[in-house]
Amino acid sequence: MSDNTVYFASADGKEVQCDKRQAYRFMGCRDEGDAELDALYRECEVLVKREASFKAVWRKSAISFKGEDTVCFDFAEIKSAALCKNLEGCKEAYVFAATAGTGIDRLLLRYERLDPAKAMVLSAVGSSAVECWCDIVNGKIADGKKAKPRFSPGYGGVDLCHQREIFDFLEVEKRLGITLTDSYFMVPVKSVTAFVGIVEE
Repeated sequence: MSDNTVYFASADGKEVQCDKRQAYRFMGCRDEGDAELDALYRECEVLVKREASFKAVWRKSAISFKGEDTVCFDFAEIKSAALCKNLEGCKEAYVFAATAGTGIDRLLLRYERLDPAKAMVLSAVGSSAVECWCDIVNGKIADGKKAKPRFSPGYGGVDLCHQREIFDFLEVEKRLGITLTDSYFMVPVKSVTAFVGIVEE
């Protein structure tokens, strides 16, 4: 059975640092020698840190396997050979949701109209920031134990429809204010759900 405790964490822009190289990769650019882009990146980083509100929630689930392509959680059976491989050697996993909040969505909406180039950089910086926040959450979840790399719906054959089951398991909308579209995308957009396997020792 799962641990019924739901864990929660939050952070401000000082704790969560953006990764410039990662942001440039999100933009499809190289992190070298473009003074104008560097200046725009720094401006966007300040805006993201000012507007972001980082929160996360996670909960433990027992896991078992059906063959080589299905993982059974407490809340769902998920068919994905890649997820099975990721969770190999685990008897439990944590499921988490994390967000950088609605402030970045408001920035993107504003600058998509006023300055599309700036909106692109803001989006990349926001993605880098929420990935950094997920790294912090990963560390809190592992808490000294050996953990597998996080694995998110939408990758490795894990259908996005499982977002609804994750949302119900974690009460994501109630706890974090994240909602799902009819296509299972999250709002705010700089939000992540993922599985983190804990290796049996």
